Amino acid sequence: MIIAAVFTVYLILMLIIGAAEYRKSRGLLDYYLAGKGLGVTLVSFSFFATYFSTSAFLGGGGFGFVAGFQWSAFLTFFHVLFAILAWLLIAPKLKQLAEETSSLTIPEIFGSKFGKEVQMLSSAVIIVFFSFYMVSIYKGAGNLLQVMLDIPYTHGLIITALIVVLYTSIGGFRAVVYTDLIQGLLTFTGGIVLFASIIYFLGGFEVMEKLAGTQIFAGKGALLFEVGKLAPPPIMKAGMVIPFILSLTFAISIAQLSSPQLVIRFVAAKNEDVLKKGALLTPLIIGVFAICVFSIGPLGWLIIPQFDDPVKYLKDSDLVVPVIAMKVLPEGINALLLTAIIAAAMSTVNSLLHMMATSLTKDILNRENIALTRTMVFVLSLIPLYIALKPPEIIVGIVGVSFSVITSVFLVPLLAMLYAKPSRYSILASMVVALIASVVWYFMYYRVYWIYPVVPGLIASALTYMIFEKFFK
Repeated sequence: MIIAAVFTVYLILMLIIGAAEYRKSRGLLDYYLAGKGLGVTLVSFSFFATYFSTSAFLGGGGFGFVAGFQWSAFLTFFHVLFAILAWLLIAPKLKQLAEETSSLTIPEIFGSKFGKEVQMLSSAVIIVFFSFYMVSIYKGAGNLLQVMLDIPYTHGLIITALIVVLYTSIGGFRAVVYTDLIQGLLTFTGGIVLFASIIYFLGGFEVMEKLAGTQIFAGKGALLFEVGKLAPPPIMKAGMVIPFILSLTFAISIAQLSSPQLVIRFVAAKNEDVLKKGALLTPLIIGVFAICVFSIGPLGWLIIPQFDDPVKYLKDSDLVVPVIAMKVLPEGINALLLTAIIAAAMSTVNSLLHMMATSLTKDILNRENIALTRTMVFVLSLIPLYIALKPPEIIVGIVGVSFSVITSVFLVPLLAMLYAKPSRYSILASMVVALIASVVWYFMYYRVYWIYPVVPGLIASALTYMIFEKFFK
């Protein structure tokens, strides 16, 4: 009852913000980029909330139950490192280039430098692979609402999609960033409160000694503190634990440098001073959140066996954090935390939808029309929603590779555009090859070598770029 009440209040607040920002919207620049007037708190927390979806809690927090503190350490390190690099290397130059070219979208920036073909390809990648990326977020939110509210999975999906679509389509980017602020604060606070509550529940940090002597699936809990010892059984059997952990934590974190839904926040910042302050604030909040949430999984070995068979959670580590929250926190507090996890999902979906709709309307259809963009928010939300109802096996694979494609397609071209003078052919070729390499690697080689597709995708993209720059410029 309390969980349902807290969640309902949260949903109403999101709709109120959407309606309020609709009244403040004064044209295309407002709808697309909030008038390019965002301050440091809004930009930083919007970046944070967009980046951390439900998977930060469910996957990032839960997978340490299987992989131990090596997962927590590498994932936190790479998150902070690439957050710093994104705000120092990408933010100021991208903001400057967007001003020089009067661009409103990331594909439009590429198009202004390299022509319509690059702009169209960028938009197509965003629309197609963001759609598949959204499937996993919808699914996570639907599953969580199913457990939280004791409702059918389908109802959970529809609630998530409907609320996000309403406030995003009505209020545009202004609604996106202001709801991101609330959702980001919920997510950030929820992560810290849960970690602190777990430590308190277990009796303080001295519990680490007890954890080292606890029996886990592969032996003593001391293995949780070692590098290269723990991973899912197929990876351990293949002897690829370290390549798997390093490539996956690297792949997840480096997305901060090039994912369009993230870097567009730099363009919406009020000025360079905002970006300088954001370069301090954002890595700080990302680091604190990452340390807290990504450390929860290994601690689950001291909690879950008290209530349930831990083998079930080895097979589905996404269950670890929600179950711990339900067992450790009082009902009112766990209601806030579970709402924070849903907020993390919504804050990512709203940005993906807004990015997809603006790319389709402005970059592909070449229309500068707010009403049409609002319509596209509705239309583009339906495809991933339908797929998420019952995703077929091939779709599950495409969803898995979508994150890798987005990162590897945009990173090399973005860096080249900001720091060199590349030819359009180099950019186009590096994008196409990155896409193909990521998809082929995922379906043919990933389960052989256990190296995440972002790595071969980026290598292929960089090599292609260098070859075309040398021989075809």
